[in-house]
Amino acid sequence: MKAVDSHCHLDFEQFDEDREEIIKDAEKQLEFIVVAGSNLEHNKAALELERNYKSVKANLGLHPTYTESFNQLERIKTQIREEDPVAVGEIGLDHHHVEDEEIRERQEEVFREMLELAEELEKPVVVHSRDAEARCVEILDSYDLPGVFLHCFNGEPKLAKEAVEKGMKIGVTTQILYSNRVQNIVDSLNSEDLLLETDSPFLYRGERNQPVNVLESAEKIAEIKETDEETVIEDTTSNSRAIFLR
Repeated sequence: MKAVDSHCHLDFEQFDEDREEIIKDAEKQLEFIVVAGSNLEHNKAALELERNYKSVKANLGLHPTYTESFNQLERIKTQIREEDPVAVGEIGLDHHHVEDEEIRERQEEVFREMLELAEELEKPVVVHSRDAEARCVEILDSYDLPGVFLHCFNGEPKLAKEAVEKGMKIGVTTQILYSNRVQNIVDSLNSEDLLLETDSPFLYRGERNQPVNVLESAEKIAEIKETDEETVIEDTTSNSRAIFLR
């Protein structure tokens, strides 16, 4: 079984010069890659990659820090209905970059509308929750969704356990290679609770990240859990399949 990069942004400009090479390399080593949309334009770019490469799956969403794109909400909802993505995302809350209370309230309104759409369409969701993890888990618990992927989760281990008990899955990025916080989260969970992701081009020790680096994460998780890398890949890939290959 091969690993999966369950969340990346290969449509971003950091890949403009060698995108095809990066994807072809990933196709040799990974089962599939999930490109997450951020707004109307990024959603279109994710769809284009899905059409051009058999290994790419596309999420369509509205990122909580793209506040200037909140006026695209209705168009994005229509886009999701028409394009039938594997999941709705990236959606959620961000209280790290967004401190204004009025904008935070608007974030939550947008988040809830997207969750209502996902519930209606019976789609899993990919959730961004930076410095708003507890609120996101609380809100998500009010919806009947076929799958919840808490992407790049950096909340407390106790909250991660609570989320898992509610049926949610925890995304482990390549932060696992250097972040004590993420290592502690992983230490508190089973590999059956996790998905591998890179959030490329970000989160790789200051260098540009890329999908194949999930293999380094799998090795580190295996070290923490005192198991073998194959078990980690089998568990995390099974979770990715369950969410994205419905």
